[in-house]
Amino acid sequence: MMPETSTLRSTLPSVRAQRFRPSPLWWHFGPVALFYLIFLVAPYAVLLRMSFHRFSSTRLYIPDFTIANYVAVMTDPYYVALIARSLWIGVLVTAICVLMGYPLALKIARSRPTMKSVLIAITLSPLLINLVVRTYAWLVLLGDTGIVNTWLLDIGLISAPLGMNGSLASVLIGLVHISLPLMVISLVGILERIDPALLQAAESLGATRARILWKVVLPLSVPGIAAGSLLVFSLAISAFVTPILLGGGRVATVSTVIYEKFTYAMNWPVGATLVMILLVINIGVMSLHGRLFREG
Repeated sequence: MMPETSTLRSTLPSVRAQRFRPSPLWWHFGPVALFYLIFLVAPYAVLLRMSFHRFSSTRLYIPDFTIANYVAVMTDPYYVALIARSLWIGVLVTAICVLMGYPLALKIARSRPTMKSVLIAITLSPLLINLVVRTYAWLVLLGDTGIVNTWLLDIGLISAPLGMNGSLASVLIGLVHISLPLMVISLVGILERIDPALLQAAESLGATRARILWKVVLPLSVPGIAAGSLLVFSLAISAFVTPILLGGGRVATVSTVIYEKFTYAMNWPVGATLVMILLVINIGVMSLHGRLFREG
């Protein structure tokens, strides 16, 4: 009895050590969590605190707690129109990307491996070029003496350059060019998972291709449309380089005004307030997406 008791007691510490040994997952997620905590959460926490400070023309801000910045932004017609314009741009860009990206994604999903690789490479090619370079390329294309205006003048559709640079249309074109690959990739992943047997069954029952697309393929691809729309919308309302370059200072968005508040106007509290409002909008859209398309 005694040797067995001593053996049992000697094994208890090792069993307890194994029971309370840290999970290996902590060693993997710990550095990532620390990285986001330092470089994402902490800066937003600083901006959140700054948004409740008072503006000072001599000291940048006065650390007194006040909600005057939020009241001013949410009641000033200029800022309300600014937020509405940013949201409207996000909606337009998302809708255009869905209309343009769905046929392309459908073609990619139904293509053979070789053609699929070529189409995916073409679709993703805009992401391989620097954002500033792509934006300046659109400045050249849409300029008064650019390729688009020159071609329209040559064929006689217009009698004078359209002056597209510095307009909402040019901003939309640039944002669609940037966002379209994200929409296509989101749709391709869903369309490839649709069971071909469902399409064959619908066809055997006499459904036309248009009816199969409308009644079978489109409903099953709604999660991909939703995921791509979330990515495109969040990117569009937060974009900075494209609106400030293609907009020419005449198409103000929340992001461009944030830049002005932190640089030219030096009104850091209001700039921080706009940052937090933009963050809340993005979080709200993601929460809504999670509720509407929760799996299970």
